[in-house]
Formats: sequence, C-alpha cells, structure tokens
Amino acid sequence: MPISISYNPIFDLVSSARIKSFEQAFGITEPHELYGAYIWSQNASASIYPLMQHLEIVLRNSIDKEARARFGDFWWKTIQKDNTKPNHKSFLSNIKKAEEKLKNAWEKAERARLGIKKPQPLPATSICPAFSHDDILASTDFSTWQFILVDAYSSTTSATNNQYLWPQSLSKAFRRYSLFDSKPNKAREDILNAIMEVRDYRNRLFHHDCIWIKSKCTLLDERSIIDTIRNKINLIAKLIEAISPLTHQTLTKWGLYENAKRVCSVNEFRIYTKFDHTRTPKAEDTLNSLANEVKSENKTLTLAMPDSILALYTLR
Repeated sequence: MPISISYNPIFDLVSSARIKSFEQAFGITEPHELYGAYIWSQNASASIYPLMQHLEIVLRNSIDKEARARFGDFWWKTIQKDNTKPNHKSFLSNIKKAEEKLKNAWEKAERARLGIKKPQPLPATSICPAFSHDDILASTDFSTWQFILVDAYSSTTSATNNQYLWPQSLSKAFRRYSLFDSKPNKAREDILNAIMEVRDYRNRLFHHDCIWIKSKCTLLDERSIIDTIRNKINLIAKLIEAISPLTHQTLTKWGLYENAKRVCSVNEFRIYTKFDHTRTPKAEDTLNSLANEVKSENKTLTLAMPDSILALYTLR
C-alpha cells in the first residue's frame, strides 16, 4: 500500500518547497497524503491539457483562416496596423521568431547532412528554402495569437475597415463573440484579456507550478482551492465556444470538459489523499446502480477489491 512507502527521499527529489505548497494549501501533513496530492495535481493538469491544446489550435487556425481569405497566404505582410498603439510590434516579432526557428532547424539539419560544424560556414550551394505559410504558422507560439488581437490591428473608422483585420473579421474568427460582449470592439478586448489569463495559466501548468490560484482561494478550504482550477476550465470552454461552437459541442460530446471537472474535484482529491474514501462493494450493488451514481454526480467511484483498487467513471 502507498502508506507504507518512505517518502522523504522522494520529497528530496521533488523539492521540499513544492511539497510544502500542498501542506500550506490543504492542511495535510502525512507524507502519503502530500504525495497523493502531488500525484492528483499532475492528473488534474493532464486532464486540462487536451482543452488547452484545442484552444491554441482553434484560436490560431480560426484567425488565420479568416485573415488568409481576406489578405492572402502571407497576410501578416499585408494587413494594416497602427504603429502608435501599444504592442504594435509584438505580433510581427513573433512571426519573425517563427521564421528564425525554421531557419535554425534547417541549418542544423544541413550541417548534419554535410558534416560541417560551427563556426565553419555552409557552402554557397546550401540555400535555405522559402518557408511556406503552413510551416510558419505551425512554428508560432500561443502569444502570437494574443498579440494579433491588440488595438493596433483594429480600425477606428469605417473608411479603413477593409485594411485592418478587426473588427471586420471578428464575427468569422469568433463566431460567438457575443458570449463576451455584444459590441465587437469590447468583445475583442474581453477575449484578449481572457486569452492572456489562460496563457498565463498554461505557463503555470507547463512549468509544473501549482495549478490553483493562491490569490483567489481560501487556504485550508479544499472546495475554494479547487474551484479556482474549475474556473479556468470554464474560461477555456467559453473561449472555445466563442471561436467555434461546433468544436465546443464536439468536445462536450466526447466528455473532455466533464472529465477535467471530474478530476479537478474535491471527490477526486480525496481519492488520492484519504484512503478511507474507497468503499467496499456490497452484495446489492449492481453495475447499473454504480454507473448511475457515477454518471449523476460526475465523479470517480473507487472500489476496494481483495488485492487492488478499481475506479469507475464516465468516459463520455
């Protein structure tokens, strides 16, 4: 059983500060509880990852599809921007970084092919190819699609609407932008702020930081702490629905939102930290009765068997 393990050597490798954060937040002190909370947080992060990945991809491709239809393949060279507005350089700077990344990858492969190491230059016959629209797009990072939403790319007069990406393209890139606001410019600003918030949270997850928001929860209150995680799930879902209602509906039918909320729950947290949370099946239990309980409450039901613990939960 996990309770019999000596955890101190493991904590030394995980880092005491990271383990301490669970103790301070949840008020748990037993080594097996602390490590259980750590494992739970990893599973919680993993449950959010598919949603985050979907958001990044649909955001990028939805904006690009509309911009490409209006301005051509390399639309970022064509659209108008206001150089007096804050962050007007950031989007194009990210496009340049994507091109540099591709160039560096090509050079590395070319040097390996020819057996030429730095600082020796490549021969004149080695010519870097022109990168396609799709190559460049795939090399951009999440912040690129945050910066294209800044005011610099939004027209302030109807006379220049055709030269700018926003607000003319908002209703096609964000088909349900009204989830944020009925007015296009206000909706764009709210969507930008939401993406900034989600991007910051994404970085927390991907850099293994704690997944709850300390400033917005009550310490030693499991529900308050976990609700800060569920709020992020709801915000990701709202953004996906604003961009593509069909994608949102599909993810709902596949059970991705409910799965993330099942894992990011007090019930799931206690499964990993309170081993008495597992119940022993009774003679009157049937698969249907257990399944109905699991489905109605969107929870994981753990069952103690003679030599193992079984988990029952809704896939979709």
